[in-house]
Amino acid sequence: MTAHRVSLAAGLLAAALALPRAAAADGFSTTNVQLLQGYNFHDNLLGYDTRSGTMTTVTVNHFSTWEYGDNFAFVDLYRGEFVDGLTPTGSTADVYVEWHPRLFLNRLLGLGGAGPIRNWGLAGEINQSRDFSAYLGGLGVDLAIPGFAVAGVNLYYRYADVTVRLAEAAGTFSALNFYHHTWQLSPFWTVPFGLGPLQLVFTGFADLTTDRIAGKTRLDLMTQPELLLDLGALVAGGKPGRFHAGVEWYVHAFPNPGRNGAMKVVSVPQAMVQWTVY
Repeated sequence: MTAHRVSLAAGLLAAALALPRAAAADGFSTTNVQLLQGYNFHDNLLGYDTRSGTMTTVTVNHFSTWEYGDNFAFVDLYRGEFVDGLTPTGSTADVYVEWHPRLFLNRLLGLGGAGPIRNWGLAGEINQSRDFSAYLGGLGVDLAIPGFAVAGVNLYYRYADVTVRLAEAAGTFSALNFYHHTWQLSPFWTVPFGLGPLQLVFTGFADLTTDRIAGKTRLDLMTQPELLLDLGALVAGGKPGRFHAGVEWYVHAFPNPGRNGAMKVVSVPQAMVQWTVY
């Protein structure tokens, strides 16, 4: 499983929109703030399960580069009437954080790109929230693909520590603990394009890994593609790349611990606005 998040591609979005300025990839940094509103959150594996399905998310993303790599980090602040099964937890807020450092060995060794490969090296990830933590290490590649401002993939070895609480009766719960060593494949992308006067960006990620529940190992897929309109580009004298609005689609397919590992798909359209602070 993987936690709800905005991907590395989202952190790279502002860098992609400011591509000439960021091309050297040395000392560039950008931060954006996102507000999302979703209406079908019943993800009982990750804990994003609310009584009405409504959940509000405020996300702060930061992406920066240095001579030999890059860093991406974010904080998600969640608001909703969270439940375990159908039983209220009494909690209306939650927090989730991630950090993604990468070290490009080709730069460290003084090598350039090769063919479609821009950069290659070591990739890490740390995830942390209530009842969940994951530690990942592996390899990362940035790709040069025509039409893509950003494209790449990270392949990790993954260790996750997860607690899922299942409601047995009103006010009583049983806890399932998962300590799982597995792998994770994480492609990410950003594609800017125009439709007449409209400047849009299609960005996102996919995390493919496995869960072992009820004695069975099954695939877990998380993806959150975004389609965003550049509002600043619509206004004469505006600031392109600073203000976006659109939709993010939260899709999580996973083995349901409350149904003996039977597959479940949570699909949540979310209205989204984004302000790139710098």
